[in-house]
Formats: sequence, C-alpha cells, structure tokens
Amino acid sequence: MSAADASPSTFGYDDPQHLLQLCHDLRQYVAAGLFLSEPAAAELAGPGRLALIHQQFRAIAELLEVEQTPALRIGGVNLTQLAGECADLVRLTHRVPVIFERAPRVVVAADQALLRRAVGNLLDNACRAAGGTGHVQLRVGSGDGEAFVEVSDDGPGFGEIAAGTGHGLQVVTAAARAFGGRIEVISLPGSGTTVRLCLPAGRLTVRSA
Repeated sequence: MSAADASPSTFGYDDPQHLLQLCHDLRQYVAAGLFLSEPAAAELAGPGRLALIHQQFRAIAELLEVEQTPALRIGGVNLTQLAGECADLVRLTHRVPVIFERAPRVVVAADQALLRRAVGNLLDNACRAAGGTGHVQLRVGSGDGEAFVEVSDDGPGFGEIAAGTGHGLQVVTAAARAFGGRIEVISLPGSGTTVRLCLPAGRLTVRSA
C-alpha cells in the first residue's frame, strides 16, 4: 500500500482502542514536561532545559494537530534529528541509559508525526524491556537506497516486556506500511531484542523538526 492510498482507518482512527494509544503517547510527553519543571531537573539549567521543554510541547501540538486532521502529510523528515529527540524523551521518562550512535543526516519521505510515534514506541518498549539495570542502543543509518532506525535492548527478550498498552508495534507496523517500508525483529530469550524499521531513503528537503 502506498502513502497516497492510506486512509485514517489505516492508523486506527476508527478503532475504539486508538484513544488508549494516543493517551499513552501523550502521557510520555506530559511526564517529561513535569520532570523538567521540577527542582530535580535543575542540572539542566539554561537553554538546554528550556529547549527540552519546548521540544515536548512541540511534539504534543504535532500529535494533537494530526488527531484533528488525520491525513498523511508526507515530506522530507530528518530521521537522525527525530530519533535524537525521541531518545531525549525516553531518557527523561524511563531513566534508562540510551546510547545513540549518531549518523550523518538521514532523510526519509514520511509523515513526521506518525514516524515520531513509531520511533517513540520502539524506544518505550525497549526501555521497559531493559528494566532498571539494562541498556538501550539506538542507531540510524542508510545504505542501498534504504534508511533505517534500529533499537536494541539487553532485556529478557521479546514477549517479556512489562505490561503496556499493547499497541506500540501496531503504530510501528502502520508507519512501515504507509511509507513503503518494513520492520525486522530479532529476539532470543535472555539475549534482548533488536527491532529495525526500514524505509526508502528520501531526497526531499528536510522540513523543520
């Protein structure tokens, strides 16, 4: 299915469970904003702290705007920058070490809001799987006409994640399908899980993130 063929129902807007996933995603941004407003976040003083607060509000506004007009908005998205912003969020909400292997700017043709939700859910699942003692690794790269974002954890393996909404991978799968991509999952009991979201590499001008 091409992005042009995608309809609101593709992403669950007519699914009664959609509200649960939306609340889950919004809750992460609210939790991060609350943490940043507390005295415990004083070490993030100055522009860094304000930039993170602004980032959370911008993501919330982006998500709510899509809910009002749920048509795909395909454009050039800087996958490297978007992944970094998602990593900033989960570091605040999970306090799990997230190692981001930064790559040169990687551009994909996608809807920024849907792609942000997909990457955010990958990281959220990985952080919950890693638990209080594990680590999460985030990679962005490209090759052979394809871009990818890869999330790995050293937790107990797929299927052993603490209970959540249960719809995280549905968002990831919907994004892969809408943008002509695919997902790969490698998981072994006790060896952690690696999920890779692969998308056609784009050459569009990157819009502001």
